[in-house]
Amino acid sequence: MIEFDLNVLKSYTLNKYIQAERQNRYIGSKMKKQATNYCQLVVQQAMVDGVRFEWPCKLEIKWYLPDQRIDPDNWSFTKKFIFDGMQKANISSEMFLPNDSYKFVKGYDETFEVDKLHPRVEIRAIK
Repeated sequence: MIEFDLNVLKSYTLNKYIQAERQNRYIGSKMKKQATNYCQLVVQQAMVDGVRFEWPCKLEIKWYLPDQRIDPDNWSFTKKFIFDGMQKANISSEMFLPNDSYKFVKGYDETFEVDKLHPRVEIRAIK
C-alpha cells in the first residue's frame, strides 16, 4: 500500500489546477511538476520500504478526505500526478510503474470517506 498526504495534495485539486492554467500556463506547469515530484518521492520511499505492485493490475484507491467541502471529482483529478509520480519513481534503476497505459493499469476502484484527523489517499494493487 502507498499512502499520500491529502494535506499536501489539497493544493493540486482540479479547480486549483484549472485556475492556475487560466492565470498563466507556466504557473500550471510548475504546479504539475511540484505535485508529480511530491508523488514521486512518496512512491520512492514506499519502494525503499519494500512496496511493489505486480503489473498489470487493477488498483484500489481509498480517499480519506479532510471534509466534504471539495467534491470527490476534484480530489480524483490528483490521480494524474500520482500516476506520473509512480512512473518517475525508481530505485537503483528499478522502475515502480513503466507506463500508466492500459497495458499496466487495468482500472481502479475508488471510494471516498471523511477522516478529519488523518486525510490521505491509500493505493493498493488488486487482481
